[in-house]
Amino acid sequence: MTTQSIVLLLILAISTCSSYADYCDPAICKNVKAQHVACNAPQKFGTPCGRDAKYITMDNKLKTIILNKHNELRAEIARGMYGFPQAARMPTLAWHDELAKVSTYNARNCTLEHDKCRNTKEFRYAGQNLGIIWYRRYKYQPEDRVTDFIQQWFDEHKDCPKSYIDKFPAKHDGPLIGHFTQMVNDRVTMVGCSLVHYVTYPNGEETLNYYFVCNYSMANVIGGRVYTKGTTGSNCKTGQNPNFKGLCSSKEKVEPKP
Repeated sequence: MTTQSIVLLLILAISTCSSYADYCDPAICKNVKAQHVACNAPQKFGTPCGRDAKYITMDNKLKTIILNKHNELRAEIARGMYGFPQAARMPTLAWHDELAKVSTYNARNCTLEHDKCRNTKEFRYAGQNLGIIWYRRYKYQPEDRVTDFIQQWFDEHKDCPKSYIDKFPAKHDGPLIGHFTQMVNDRVTMVGCSLVHYVTYPNGEETLNYYFVCNYSMANVIGGRVYTKGTTGSNCKTGQNPNFKGLCSSKEKVEPKP
């Protein structure tokens, strides 16, 4: 069975039809003391989305690309590449429909700004990565764009002090590093993303845009570890993933708590 088919099965296994939370229930965002992004949210695209805004369908092909890219890069960190310490228990990411659904409420605003709460009933400390790009003339394919966004987030490792792995800082002065640490957090097991394509006309010239939002089952926590250091996979309870060397198997269960 190929890696791609295994990931596809993982997508299908995690995708469920269970009812989602009442996002206006204050309890769901109690830990951040903010209104949920989906509470009484407008159903239409925001003004910054300009004309012809549309969601790019997250079909199994695109989900697989997103998962594989995340897991390949997480595995590299777990194996101690780029000068980072090895990770003792880095889970394999799977797709989560509700995280993806909630991400659409941010994406429909077409504004590079984190929402204050994107929690679900299951994930009360949900994290988020954002990316936006505009271009003219050359037409990028969605598959290329999501791969580039994820790689750009990961490339922040070049500016991330190794000490942050043990303790995520309350304040960081310098280039962005939070997208990278979000990607390699060892309490993250699920991800769900959305992608919006829209057209704007700054200075009267047609400009094409992609806005990419990924929500994760766990966020960066100030003062908390990014991942537990140790021999690669040494703390995996269910063994390692043969398709992503360094990650725990897809059966690994990790509590999404600080």
